[in-house]
Amino acid sequence: MGNQNSTHQHQIEIENLWSFQRREVEQASDFKSGLFSLDRVRKMMKVEEDVDRISAEVPVVLAKACDLFIRNVTLQSWHQAQKNKRSIIQGQDINSTMNSFRDACHNIEYFKRLMSAS
Repeated sequence: MGNQNSTHQHQIEIENLWSFQRREVEQASDFKSGLFSLDRVRKMMKVEEDVDRISAEVPVVLAKACDLFIRNVTLQSWHQAQKNKRSIIQGQDINSTMNSFRDACHNIEYFKRLMSAS
């Protein structure tokens, strides 16, 4: 019963995170101030040889996506640490979270291929 409550609580935390982030994005007027410097995002994008020009909105969107990704990984890893009865996130928690994401992405691609074959 305790594990089920923990899982339910975790699901509520995830839903709250995304609900808060959605409201924050909808109400934002200045997307240029965020966790990631837009200049740094542009520099990372230009590391790719095929990238010549980048429109102004792309680094803004990418910076926000990175912010959301890191928040989600942190929350999922925190839940993993709590599941293992720890109060500190360790590398194994992050690895477990990333493996879950990888598995979810693999499943999405698998179902896309199934649907397109129909």
